[in-house]
Amino acid sequence: MRAHTLRLLAQPTAAAERGRFLLVTGSIAVAGGLLLVGQRVARLYMDTDGASSTYSYGGLAPSYGGLAPYVTQAGLRPGVVIGAVLVTVPVLALALQALRVGSLARERRMASLRLAGATARDVRTVAAAEAGVAAAAGGLLAGPAYLLCWLMLGVLMPAGLRLVPTPGPLDLLAWAATLLVAAAAGAIAGAVVQKRVVAEPLSVRRRIGPQPPGRANVVGLVAGLLLVVFGFGQLTEAPGGGEYLLLVVVLVGLLLVAFTIGPRLVRRLGGRLQLRESAVDVLVGARLHVDPQTAGRVAAVLVVCGLALGVEALMVSDLLGRDIGNGDDLSFYLTGFGMAAVGVLLVVVVAVLTLLIGAADQLLDARRPLASLVALGVDEQILEKVLRRQQSAAAAPAVVLGVLVGAAGAAYLSGDGALAVGLLPTLLVAAVAGGAVGLVTRLAAVLLRPRLRAATDPENLRVA
Repeated sequence: MRAHTLRLLAQPTAAAERGRFLLVTGSIAVAGGLLLVGQRVARLYMDTDGASSTYSYGGLAPSYGGLAPYVTQAGLRPGVVIGAVLVTVPVLALALQALRVGSLARERRMASLRLAGATARDVRTVAAAEAGVAAAAGGLLAGPAYLLCWLMLGVLMPAGLRLVPTPGPLDLLAWAATLLVAAAAGAIAGAVVQKRVVAEPLSVRRRIGPQPPGRANVVGLVAGLLLVVFGFGQLTEAPGGGEYLLLVVVLVGLLLVAFTIGPRLVRRLGGRLQLRESAVDVLVGARLHVDPQTAGRVAAVLVVCGLALGVEALMVSDLLGRDIGNGDDLSFYLTGFGMAAVGVLLVVVVAVLTLLIGAADQLLDARRPLASLVALGVDEQILEKVLRRQQSAAAAPAVVLGVLVGAAGAAYLSGDGALAVGLLPTLLVAAVAGGAVGLVTRLAAVLLRPRLRAATDPENLRVA
């Protein structure tokens, strides 16, 4: 296929395709900007020679360039870097989900290509070009996104609370690397996603049958468990500075475990729901059992959010129960916990958006079965109830599980009866977080009503 032809075919034409392109581009831009923030904070030691600048322990007094002590302190800086990197995880999951979103126009275009003589490899090449261009555009916009983060978190913030240092010349190299990696990763992801779609000359049939986790899932799960066990086992005995490396090992292990076990748990949940007497539960269980990937990824992100909330709940309750000195010390700790909580809230918002995009794609796949149900007399309100229940079925338990596991892990590392002191606050946070996520996902499902009505149109009975 010639480059000119490939460029023409990869251009988004319909409104839905342009929206998909913008969503992928925006997600990659945000993720790239956050990664640039992380690398800039990590390079701060080059400006301060590894010193802690003018910060005196226990206060929030302005320090190097008005930066917060969480950034200038060599012992606290890795936590900020890790936090910035972790926030990119749900954003990248959103970008991946956006790549999986189909549209009627895109289906017809892919089918037309096959009818015109294009091979399956040609179709995957077009998909890779589409995703690669969108990701490259996102990588290009990562620089402005980074400057926006610097403006919001480094310029407009008051002195002593600024989190992003002034950009430097090395950021240009990091930006260029981000652009190249984004373009390559986007092209690979687009080709892999298109592999899961069987493009036929007269239609597009998606493989939506039950997809049990394969060997790669098992390998990832075992590797994640080994990393978590090893990291926790060595964390309490690590020498000075080594605990941060072990903390990274534990976090990588937790992410592997969460993203590999998430689809397994969602699929099992779907199987259990199908055994209930309620028709709503049976339909919800069938959808979760058929396609557990989207809900599993979102559940993994929410488990990570719950881990952060659980750790915070235990540490704040333990902090308030101790005599830590003057009010500056308390302000120092509570400000840090507050910033972390805001980051978790943003991650939850991105996770809910990912869940909605996945549900919209599922409605596109299931438009013929949904139209059949309506034709057989099923009320559309029942299907709306199924949609709301489907969004919250795995999300709320995931964040509750994360809170409990996070609090238990923090108590193990803290010792000194920390779990006994923070048990009630942890349970309260788990209940509030689970209820809030469940409510938000149910309310957000209202946005999918137009998609549901379009999917139940009788015309969809003729869809292959």
